[in-house]
Amino acid sequence: MQLNQEEMVSCDVLVIGGGGAGLRAAVAAKATGARVLMASKSKVGQSSNTYISKGIIAASGLGQAEDNSIVHAQDMITGGRFLNDPSKVAAITMRAGSEIGFLQQCGTSFGMDGQNFRLMQTPGHRFPRHVFCQNWNGSDIVLPLKRYAKEIGIGFIEHVFITRLLTSDNAMAGACGVTEDGRFVAVQASSVILATGGYAHVFRNTNNVPGITGDGHALCYDLGVPLQDMEFVQFYPTARGKYGSRLLLNERLLSQPGVVLKNRNGEDLLKKYGVMDFMTMTRDQLAQLMMREVREGTVVMDLGALSDEKANQMAPLLPALWWKGQKVFPVVPTAHFCMGGVVTDTQGKTGMRGLFAVGEMTAGAHGANRLGGNALAEIFTMGSLVGEVAGLDATATRTSTRIGPMAKAEKLRLEKAFSTRGTAPEKLIQALKEMMWKNAGIIRCHTELTEATTMLRSPCPEICITSSSELIRSLEFLNMRLVSQMICMAALQRTESRGSHFRVDFPLEDNDRWLKNIVVQKGASGMECHSVAVKIGEQ
Repeated sequence: MQLNQEEMVSCDVLVIGGGGAGLRAAVAAKATGARVLMASKSKVGQSSNTYISKGIIAASGLGQAEDNSIVHAQDMITGGRFLNDPSKVAAITMRAGSEIGFLQQCGTSFGMDGQNFRLMQTPGHRFPRHVFCQNWNGSDIVLPLKRYAKEIGIGFIEHVFITRLLTSDNAMAGACGVTEDGRFVAVQASSVILATGGYAHVFRNTNNVPGITGDGHALCYDLGVPLQDMEFVQFYPTARGKYGSRLLLNERLLSQPGVVLKNRNGEDLLKKYGVMDFMTMTRDQLAQLMMREVREGTVVMDLGALSDEKANQMAPLLPALWWKGQKVFPVVPTAHFCMGGVVTDTQGKTGMRGLFAVGEMTAGAHGANRLGGNALAEIFTMGSLVGEVAGLDATATRTSTRIGPMAKAEKLRLEKAFSTRGTAPEKLIQALKEMMWKNAGIIRCHTELTEATTMLRSPCPEICITSSSELIRSLEFLNMRLVSQMICMAALQRTESRGSHFRVDFPLEDNDRWLKNIVVQKGASGMECHSVAVKIGEQ
């Protein structure tokens, strides 16, 4: 099957991804005078994790006098179990406050008490330092930001799946992609910013929007760019639905008097496990506790004691059925956020000249576990910083590389993938997600991780591809399979429990042996893993 006639476009900075990190980076790049184009495999803004978030951003310096960027950084590093990149942490905590002001200028409304922000606190943070959108909805951030991006002349290519990054002389030259209606697109660019999000959809249970399948991670691996901390996946403890697609914000709800988590026997889980102060219970710890109970039966969040006054204050956070009389809701852990990603410096630069990454695409900011409110803090602070650097680099070294021959070769490769033989990609994806949930989910062990690694190293099954949409799903499957192998190899190598990574056969944190980051990279003989010691003195 042939793809439709190719489209060739050019820009200075190509941003791949349509969420909050990509939009903020695009805006910052545009401010340097660069020509900026965003390519998203879904609708920019609306089909992103930023859009479905609760709109909570951690930023010190807005509340108590004792709270500042240094204290915030210390909390991040302690929560990340000392595997964070301290330079990235410092960049985030020092810039977060100014990003709140920028978002307000774009049109975001935050909860206010007069002239002051209404602040909340989540476990792991020593102070209330979290601002939140007036309607507890990330769309209140991302839609004004998208409007602003349009107003300043940023171009959008929507519903295009990027299949390959193009390079020349070890520098970026652009990218190629395909749309669901069969159009082939090639973009020439001097700087490329990857903002494709994480890889939570490799697991059966996830609350991430569709399409978060590790595409950017796979693109980087293919170029030989190293990735780090891929074993660390945060599972949010309390989500509704069979596959955990809708969050119940435990950080807000469990802090209310009388609201409790109960197991199948009606026991209060926090009391059962000796947790006297909920604010000490980070997400990784609560998810591991939850999973032990879920294996034995249903766990519920009992909201029966929630007063009408509190319910009205938190109305956007409550399920619609609460208002119709249902007060008890089954909850399960769900894959929520990925701490692992591409190795970059503080300016988002990778080992490939002209290639940048930002947000959940990258490693280092959160170490082994992310604290609440720090995801949006990261994407806007680092998006601003990375976009500016990428824009300046691109305008200083505008590429003259002809990408036509490379684009033609990529188009031919994609056309050769069509086949009437094999298994439908959707069936392969569902089997992979089930296997990863069972073998490499919240509670891990040597036997199951080895089994998963063996399966993922085996030859890839033949895939039936008879349409452009099936071609995209097959490419997503291949990306998911590659990322799953990275997760399992790193999890198998880390013979301890730390942050979100819990091994029942190695249940303790081992600082003597494992104050290290695990790096995964494409080698001459395939995927290779090695560890790098954390520089404690810099933290």
